[in-house]
Amino acid sequence: MIKRSTLRFWLLLLICALLNSPDGRSAEEDKTFEGQMSPEAFEHFVNGDLYELSGDFRAAIAEYQKAKALQPEIPEIGYALARVHLATKDIESAKREALEIEPKDARTYHLLGECYRAIGERDSAIEAYFKAVKLDSTHLNSLWYLAVLWQQKQDIDKAIQYWRKLGSLQSFSGSVHLQLATLLSQKGEYDEAISEYKRVLDVKPDNRKALYELGKSYEAQEDLKNAIMFYKKLLDLEPSNDQLRNRIIALYYRTGQIEEAIKEAESSTFFSPDDPEAQKRLGVLFLTQGDYHKAESLFVSYTQDRPDDAQVHYYLGRIAFQKEDFERAKTEFETAVSIEDSVPDGWVNLAWVYLKQDSTKKAIQVYKKAIEKVNDKVGLLYLLGTAYAEEKQYDSAIVILRKASDRSPHDTQILFALGSTYEQSGDFDQAVATFERLIRIDSTQASALNYLGYMLADKGIRLDESQTMIRKALEYEPDNGAYLDSYGWVLYRLGRVREAEVQIKKALEILKDDPVIHEHLGDIYNALGKTKKAKKAWEQAINLDPDNQKLKEKLQNIK
Repeated sequence: MIKRSTLRFWLLLLICALLNSPDGRSAEEDKTFEGQMSPEAFEHFVNGDLYELSGDFRAAIAEYQKAKALQPEIPEIGYALARVHLATKDIESAKREALEIEPKDARTYHLLGECYRAIGERDSAIEAYFKAVKLDSTHLNSLWYLAVLWQQKQDIDKAIQYWRKLGSLQSFSGSVHLQLATLLSQKGEYDEAISEYKRVLDVKPDNRKALYELGKSYEAQEDLKNAIMFYKKLLDLEPSNDQLRNRIIALYYRTGQIEEAIKEAESSTFFSPDDPEAQKRLGVLFLTQGDYHKAESLFVSYTQDRPDDAQVHYYLGRIAFQKEDFERAKTEFETAVSIEDSVPDGWVNLAWVYLKQDSTKKAIQVYKKAIEKVNDKVGLLYLLGTAYAEEKQYDSAIVILRKASDRSPHDTQILFALGSTYEQSGDFDQAVATFERLIRIDSTQASALNYLGYMLADKGIRLDESQTMIRKALEYEPDNGAYLDSYGWVLYRLGRVREAEVQIKKALEILKDDPVIHEHLGDIYNALGKTKKAKKAWEQAINLDPDNQKLKEKLQNIK
């Protein structure tokens, strides 16, 4: 028990503290509280407060309980008792005391919120904090926990609401604006998020989280220039942050700033000289830049320690291919697929080497083997089908391309290959049906419009439709010589021979060595009765296509 000789002094201090406390009571209410408490209860209350201040919570609880026993109706006594129980982690006692307080003020509801939060009853905690804020809209601690708890519950809109309220009540709080910006960014409201991150940087220019998140927000907006700028500012603070540097390198690469990417990659090898991945990244950049010598040097050095990296053998194969060292290219691509046979790139490039060497049959063998190994078979089926078509094995080509189309029914590239293969095989009806299907999927594909339009014109059927298709193709590519030839040919079929002559001549200005266009011009001259010019045009055509029997017959029959 504290001696009465010192009690008056401590009473005066306590009353002053109460009068100036931020608990939401006015001076008038404090006087009422003092007048309501009996001298004996007040003495126990003051003793409890002093024990609490000295850290003797056990003694404080005993004194507060004595005060409450004398005057249980005084809210301040119950609040003090609940507060000390909470401080000693006796949550149930704290909650019980707080629930008994009537009337409850903002402080009491906040204390209840703390109790519920401590035992994991999040919804009850939110309800208590909400009641505290309803009684006192400026209760910062309750607002803070409301924001935190709604954020934990993944209710981003409510969390943003309370972070905004906190931000408006405080002169500046970096943590509040960072939290708000992060949630706005999660919602995709990047402009507002960026504004909040910049508010933080205005006060704390070296705030690393704000710099990083600001870079991410700009990146999400595809504003890669600003993303790089803020990532670079952060990198100045963390020069050995390889993860951040790699992100910057990737953005430089995406924006085509290969020189800048190389500089960063070279810095990466400086800060991490023993990191083989940094060496590999630099090699890829040199390869992209076309500096094959430097790229090859790095990759060869890399394979000395890591000979089983399929990707690097693939890159070495590409370099050899560019140098037209096809045997070396084959060796590297074969090594790549022997290490990792489920990735299509090695197989595709190995087949391309054979195609470059006019070994279509060997390319077909590679594609077939790849299809056995690779999960995503559509692209390989397409390539195998076109290889069969190149070999004029049309039946096999059609079977394979139909498989590819069944797996990817809206792939117009596959449909184009299938339609043209049907046409080359002589199956006109299937070719027309396939191209019509393609055009229904994509009515803007000029090559398909021209191909189908020309087929119909060459057959002399559906000529008005043919003309419309080819004219539409020319709207997309007005200087395409093949399309101009098709347009001239449909005009010829329509009997508009002189208009056809104009279009065919335009086509020849673009494609001077195309035998079909020369043949068409000869046909037009022949129709106009210009036999000498017709003969000359056909002769030019047969010089370019000496095995064309139809042309030979035309020349034999001309007078």
